[in-house]
Amino acid sequence: MGVTLFVALLRLSAVLAFAADLVDLILPILAGGILALFLSVPMAGLEKRLRSLFRRAKKQPSGSAIHLLSFFITLLGVVLVLVLALTLLIPELVQSFHSLYLQIESNIPRWTAYLSAQDTNMDWLMHWLEGIDWEQLLHRITNSIDTVLVNAVGAVSATVNIVVTASFALIISIYMSLGAESLCHHARTLVCAYLKPSHAAGLLKFCRLFRQSFANFLTGQCSEAVILGVLMTLAFSVFRIPYGSLVGMLTAICAIIPYVGALISCVVSVFLVLLVDPVLAVRCLIVYLAVQFIENQFIYPRVVGKSVGLSPFYTLVAAMIGGKLFGIIGIIFFIPLTAVVIELVKEDASRRLHTKETLS
Repeated sequence: MGVTLFVALLRLSAVLAFAADLVDLILPILAGGILALFLSVPMAGLEKRLRSLFRRAKKQPSGSAIHLLSFFITLLGVVLVLVLALTLLIPELVQSFHSLYLQIESNIPRWTAYLSAQDTNMDWLMHWLEGIDWEQLLHRITNSIDTVLVNAVGAVSATVNIVVTASFALIISIYMSLGAESLCHHARTLVCAYLKPSHAAGLLKFCRLFRQSFANFLTGQCSEAVILGVLMTLAFSVFRIPYGSLVGMLTAICAIIPYVGALISCVVSVFLVLLVDPVLAVRCLIVYLAVQFIENQFIYPRVVGKSVGLSPFYTLVAAMIGGKLFGIIGIIFFIPLTAVVIELVKEDASRRLHTKETLS
């Protein structure tokens, strides 16, 4: 073991390169598993309600049929939400660009008249143009075009890679969602076969607690997203900023992803308002950031923390550490993971104290 560690440290660059290649290789599986985990939360709720709904029926459907139906209803709900967002967003963008075009078109004569009235002396411009080395400039432009083409090819290749990875991840998530019971059975079999009974029981208990904690976290995240969307709509209405309802809905959808989703919604909102009035865009940015700050510091840790059984302080600490270590993935998984760890530590501490009291 020591020799292996020593050799790995000597060839650290090669080890890191191999680790990066390994991550790229299994990235579709990881992304598919994460997506399947997200889909499993609403699927489990729908499956429970469908079972209670069909309980009184004379001919009850099989468990696999109910599981398949809950999967398709969940997938249909996600698609409907995305279609609704695009249906509301695209017409507003088209209308904003059209109004901007009309404003520019109506102001062109005024701008032209203003420039003509200035009687600007353009001798400096002619002198500057005479001093340009056109051959050298053409050479630089040619080199720049080559660089741009290489970057464009790289961008296209990266885009194709992302599309392929996303496609495989989506397919893998579908297989995992539909075959969740079989995968869980095989995983339990492997754990019980290769680990000691006490270690296997602890690991399976940890997985059960984490799944329940993650489901509660996702529920709290959705509730927090709705609250943030409502706050944005009210703030835009109070400060007379356009697109209040659209921004509220867009914020609620994007805020499912902690912090990053709200940032995306902020950029889109400011851009929409900027097309209408640049002065209002500054007000929009200030209002959005103020509401976002209040929500992040006071509402988010209480709503999401309460859903997983954490105090606001521990929720903020978990989100900060997870975000620093692993980015957005760390924020999503560190909060429910912290809740599980704290619960297990409390149970172990209580058991140890009870054992000491019994022995004494």
